Amino acid sequence: MFFQRNSYNFNKLAKKWSGLCAQAGLQEGCYAKWLQLIADAVGAQGGCLILREGNSASLGVKACLDGRHFSFYPQDCSKLMQWLEKNRRGITRRQILEDSEYFPVKIHGLNFFLQFQAEACVPLFGGQERLAGILVVGPKKNSREYGAACLEVMEWFAAQLAPCLQNGLLTEELRRRQTEIDALRDLKSQMIANLSHELRTPLTSILGFAEILAEEIDGPLLPEQKRHVEEISDGGERLLRTLSALVDMAKIEAGQYPLNVSQFHLGPVLEGALDEIALNGEIDLEVSLNGHTPMVYGDLQMVRQVFRQLLDNAAKYTPRGKVTVSAGRKGEMLEICVADTGIGIAKEKLPEIFRGFYQISSGLTRTYQGPGIGLALSKKMVEAHGGRLWAESRPGQGSQFFFTLPLKPITIRHKELAA
Repeated sequence: MFFQRNSYNFNKLAKKWSGLCAQAGLQEGCYAKWLQLIADAVGAQGGCLILREGNSASLGVKACLDGRHFSFYPQDCSKLMQWLEKNRRGITRRQILEDSEYFPVKIHGLNFFLQFQAEACVPLFGGQERLAGILVVGPKKNSREYGAACLEVMEWFAAQLAPCLQNGLLTEELRRRQTEIDALRDLKSQMIANLSHELRTPLTSILGFAEILAEEIDGPLLPEQKRHVEEISDGGERLLRTLSALVDMAKIEAGQYPLNVSQFHLGPVLEGALDEIALNGEIDLEVSLNGHTPMVYGDLQMVRQVFRQLLDNAAKYTPRGKVTVSAGRKGEMLEICVADTGIGIAKEKLPEIFRGFYQISSGLTRTYQGPGIGLALSKKMVEAHGGRLWAESRPGQGSQFFFTLPLKPITIRHKELAA
């Protein structure tokens, strides 16, 4: 075969390499196939591929042609590692034994070749200065020594491996980080669930006793006492809604919030949301929904929660003025708008308001209370329906919040939504 001649046909090598990459891709399972092609090219009996473990300092054997298990101890050959990284070229066992140039790395080099029963090696670099791995080959099948031509071929293959290694390292790092993110998300979900359970039990008792006091079962209350009981109830209900929102957010992010899809009119849903919020007497509410407004598909409870959040926001940031709810068909979606004449939002802050725990006013003395998760949760709920939620606003001129819902069930999609 042309592979075992003293001169090598690099065009044929490149063609074989390209064919292998096209067939097997650049994944970790291809390491043995790469190694076999390289061993065949230089006529080696065996070989190993040693690669760095992600971004760490440790190296590990990723593939070995003869199936043997090697215990690799980098500390026993660290000087050879440093030499390969500095000189960026291959080396043979015979060179280490006979050439005085390699005397500083002789002991570590021989330790390395002894560990792998190898005759030659070349460094691998994944598009960076740091050593990314080592390509190792065993004795030649014809028992000859490795010469300059063989090292040249191995170094050529090492150069072809560079982008593959870089992609592999990046993929491995992305996979590792995604695993960490998933673990943190699961931990957060579990923590929120536990916290919610621990808080709901005493909170239910507080609200229950507050209701008993408000009904004056144990005797009449003074006006000031009634006001205190109302504040207890309002604060407890607000905390309960916050806990529910946190749990819902965690469930949606984990893909554990199933949609109970049905077809319904928005009017009754809006009325249900209005029953759960308090509009002060200085706000005029105008609703432009009627019998001609198309029915939508979605999770009724989710849509009610979105309405409640948007209406609550409009009331909170509109001390006096007008809140309008309207809807219109946009292709296969129904576009709903909740508009107010309140304080408005600066343009640069519009993308931020849909980020979890964002507060328009912050600090202990902030004017507007709330945990800052309502809009983030609403956005995820709308996106779970295949729609979107956005806002338009100008300071001092009010805000308009738009969201879309499907008119056909085919557009419903429920997927995991990352934070």
